[in-house]
Amino acid sequence: MKKVVMGIIVLMLLFPASVFAGKGCCSSHGGVSGACRNGYQVCNDGTTSPSCTCSGGSTSSTSSSSSSNSPTPSYVYGCTDENAVNYNPKANKDDGSCIAKVLGCMDKMAQNYNSNANVEDNSCKYEKEIKESEAIKHDTEYISNNELESGKEKVKTKGIDGEKEITYIVLVDADGNEISREKKNETVVKEPIAEIVEKGTRQEISPVIGMFWIISLALAFYYAFKHKEGNLLLNKIQKQKQPTNYILYILYIITVIPPFIDVILIINNKYKKSKK
Repeated sequence: MKKVVMGIIVLMLLFPASVFAGKGCCSSHGGVSGACRNGYQVCNDGTTSPSCTCSGGSTSSTSSSSSSNSPTPSYVYGCTDENAVNYNPKANKDDGSCIAKVLGCMDKMAQNYNSNANVEDNSCKYEKEIKESEAIKHDTEYISNNELESGKEKVKTKGIDGEKEITYIVLVDADGNEISREKKNETVVKEPIAEIVEKGTRQEISPVIGMFWIISLALAFYYAFKHKEGNLLLNKIQKQKQPTNYILYILYIITVIPPFIDVILIINNKYKKSKK
């Protein structure tokens, strides 16, 4: 038994680290990656073995043996895809953690919020309600006025425009620029007042007709009073009693046509006399 123990002690003295250093070096860290960091083995999960040196010895071996080894590159694990949202520019060993970019609107207050987006693309659209005032044009109504000359118009009641309030649902971008709008409702704030216009209907006598009417009127009166038994309209008015004849005289003058009729009768009487 003593010989066996002594043999084991001799082996440990001859091969102190090479026999046991590899045992459990990175067994709990995914195994040895083959890389070296500061003279110690680097595990597959990026950690450094506390016991296994790059030369195969343990921490009990002399530091001069590790420092004498040629330096090996060290790894920084992370996402090495430049198009990924979590790209790590310092990483030189991809660890499969890359997350693909999903462009979209990330503002929860926006109408087109995308819960799957992880990169803002400035596409957010916002809905807001605005109110605008708009005039209601007044109507124009025409009424006849026999005291106003035909072709002329006169404003009796001035029209007033009304007013209505319109509510719109407006869609804008992130900078507040309007994209679209839709009318929601409208309310009449003030009713319009129609404009009343008087339209003349009185027919004016032209200067020529007026002059001819005056001559006819004078001629009819002259002939009627000279020939009281004549057949003129004035002769018939003369035979009426007062005040009927006064009323008829007024109507005779203002209705214009009677003097012309009497002139025609005078001409006809003259023509008959000339035939005899």
